[in-house]
Amino acid sequence: MVIRSGDSLILRLISAAAGIPLLILAAWWGGWLLILFVGVLYFTGVREMLRLLSGVGLTPRYLLAYVCGLVLVAAAYFRNGEYYPEALICCMLVCVLPLIFLFPRYTPPEAGVTFLSVAYLSLFFCLYLIRLLPNGFYWLLLTLVGTWAFDTLAYFVGRRFGRQRMTPELSPGKTLEGFCAGLAGSSVAAGIFAFYLPFNPLLLSLLGLVLGGVCQVGDLVLSAVKRATGHKDTGFLIPGHGGVLDRFDSMLLSAPAVYVVAGWLS
Repeated sequence: MVIRSGDSLILRLISAAAGIPLLILAAWWGGWLLILFVGVLYFTGVREMLRLLSGVGLTPRYLLAYVCGLVLVAAAYFRNGEYYPEALICCMLVCVLPLIFLFPRYTPPEAGVTFLSVAYLSLFFCLYLIRLLPNGFYWLLLTLVGTWAFDTLAYFVGRRFGRQRMTPELSPGKTLEGFCAGLAGSSVAAGIFAFYLPFNPLLLSLLGLVLGGVCQVGDLVLSAVKRATGHKDTGFLIPGHGGVLDRFDSMLLSAPAVYVVAGWLS
């Protein structure tokens, strides 16, 4: 089936209209609802990542990745993430210790990509940890709105006015014009939150610039994985967008960036 660009845009808008209110509700509610939402993002993203990597001659272990996911969910939820660093160390051991018993059916490259998937996608849990900070709801809303503003403006301006390609070998659709528009969008969106957070709008606008920059990096990191594995999309779960990682790749780096800065400022 061939989907025209206009149809794809309509699917994107419908998916956004259905999904954004649910995510904002989870952000406002916090607690178990937010960790449930983030956990679904994480486990779906891990499945998509391991499926991509399985297509290049590797056999990442889904069971080990899911066990690690449960450890990380528990570490983020209980005691406000106090033991999260220790949980990551446990996950590394879960991924590498089976080499002793399963080699050569389970090899170091497979252990490496399994742990890389587990650890990199665990950055999703920063969405939950942001909510635990003072004024956490507004910091989390800043993260979401800033990321969406960057993605939206970069997409539409890049499609309409984009001429200078940023990384033609890696992601030919990314343009310098779209990137600059996205930066302007994330900066303005972050600055608006000076109405809700006790900080200077200029400071928050600068944070928005950083947020936009790491959004682009997160997008390109996933582009590299898809390019290396020969896939255009990571999945088909979200109509018009592709998989969870196609839609939330930018947030994998914008969330930890805001978490670090907000934690320092708070």
